[in-house]
Amino acid sequence: MSKLVPVTSISKSLADQPLDSNDMTTTRPGLRERKKLAAMRRIQEVALDLFDERGFSDVTIEEIADSADVSPSSIYRYFGTKEQVILWDDFDVQFFNAADAALASKSPVQAMRTALAETMTQFYERDEALARRKTRYALEEPALRPALMETTDEFAHRVAEGLRSSDAQLDELEAEVTAAAMVWAMMAASRHWLRSGFEGSIREELERALDIVERGL
Repeated sequence: MSKLVPVTSISKSLADQPLDSNDMTTTRPGLRERKKLAAMRRIQEVALDLFDERGFSDVTIEEIADSADVSPSSIYRYFGTKEQVILWDDFDVQFFNAADAALASKSPVQAMRTALAETMTQFYERDEALARRKTRYALEEPALRPALMETTDEFAHRVAEGLRSSDAQLDELEAEVTAAAMVWAMMAASRHWLRSGFEGSIREELERALDIVERGL
């Protein structure tokens, strides 16, 4: 079965620097991967502080690297672009591996729901404050909009490919429409969570959005 690709993995960081195959599960990553992810989260936190102080467009990769005490090449290697410093997260990899596995025995919406249940709670309990800051920038910063739209559109296309691989009865259009409905429903849920002042949990918002899609499908 074709693998689902995480939305932010379209960036150079994941396309050229994939996670270790032994670590790409919903279980605890190995020591080397944990160190790498900790370094990436540290860079994200430093970058967010700089963006808060000066604005996203007025901060360079080199300035982020200097403040994070890493080389610019490390940031390019980890993230690929400045936009992906905000948009990327290791949760994506775990979530889509879980969804890919669930597609073998569940409907598309149920596969997404299973993946949410397996990974979302751990992700937000780990650092909800960072997740909220990244969500705000991803959805409100105009300079990030093209990258967000591009990766979301590519994500929907990859989900459609995975759906067709898991169900031979789906034609191309049906797979594309189903994938787009789920992906943009989750995007709408994220926006609603942001507009509410992050009231409640993102998991509740996403599951509610998928409920609406499932009723419609």
